Amino acid sequence: MAAFTSSPIAMILVNVMLATIGQLFLKSGMKSVDMARGVSALVSAIRAIPNPMVMTGFILYGISSVLWLVILKRVPLSLAYPMISLSYVFVVLLSAAILRERITLLTAFGLVLICAGVTLIGIGMNAVTAK
Repeated sequence: MAAFTSSPIAMILVNVMLATIGQLFLKSGMKSVDMARGVSALVSAIRAIPNPMVMTGFILYGISSVLWLVILKRVPLSLAYPMISLSYVFVVLLSAAILRERITLLTAFGLVLICAGVTLIGIGMNAVTAK
């Protein structure tokens, strides 16, 4: 565990994956929610909370939030927060693979740009932590 918490990149990647998988569970859970006629979307969403898929998504999000606190303690926010954008990449890719959502060429290009930006930030992070 000490090796994990001493590696900012590992903590951030685990955080991103927990949040990403949490999103997939939330989406899957909400697919089964019946949006009753005459009932607001907010009321329907609140009624969905006991759904096991939704609850699992919330739990994963909660764990990622606690891990985020550890990350904030150890990593400059200006470096850590932009790396959270990797969750966009993983959500799109896993949504396509698991939920059969479509990825357009423009979306793929955007994902490449996000990855390039995160790579540059990661290089900068290594330069800062190496000092």
